[in-house]
Amino acid sequence: MEAEKRTKKRLNWWCDRAWIKFSCDISAIMTGLILWNWESWSTELKVIAAIGALIPVHVLEEWVFPGGFHYQFNNMYRINQPDRYPMCRLTDMLTNVLATLFYVFLTVWCVIRGEVSNGIIVGTALFCALELIIHTIFGTIMYFRFREKGKTTIYGPGSITAYWGFTVFGVILAYSMKTRTMVGADWIEAAGVLGFILLVCILMPDFLFKKKDNQYFFKSHGYFERFL
Repeated sequence: MEAEKRTKKRLNWWCDRAWIKFSCDISAIMTGLILWNWESWSTELKVIAAIGALIPVHVLEEWVFPGGFHYQFNNMYRINQPDRYPMCRLTDMLTNVLATLFYVFLTVWCVIRGEVSNGIIVGTALFCALELIIHTIFGTIMYFRFREKGKTTIYGPGSITAYWGFTVFGVILAYSMKTRTMVGADWIEAAGVLGFILLVCILMPDFLFKKKDNQYFFKSHGYFERFL
């Protein structure tokens, strides 16, 4: 029993802000690698590595500055527990850590192969487009919900890094495909990249760990506190 309590306490500590510091360390390392290899890495490889560096920065906007992404996400389900269901600190930690490590892996894999494959480029471009679409939809819905309480834009936590980070990188990757040709194997690889993000990074944590009664609740609704 004591061991279980200690494990839960450590996990609660990790799911608070410790994992964000860990992710930011990875972001700093990835940024350093990009700068160190600026002359030798292709544009596509630098962008793939930059996605790994961007995800923790995206998390900082969603969780800390200003924070509150969970509130708009959970409100899409119209359940009266926006601080913990279906997204809680545990599920979102798993989503973002897995996604960050996945792009670290893709970067290493591309360096070993000596190229960035069409499938990785297209799969990542689709992921970037998904970030843009999701944050636009969420931001629009929350605008209409809170406009009578003073909300004047479709901004939501994560929008800046979605628009000026993921969207820009997605456009660069899409443009790089202008001189490339996709074949069947490339589409399968692209589906694998996007499928891993959707199924393993996003849906699996929610499926395994979402509970209406859990200790991994968010203590503040961040940006949305001003409208509540």
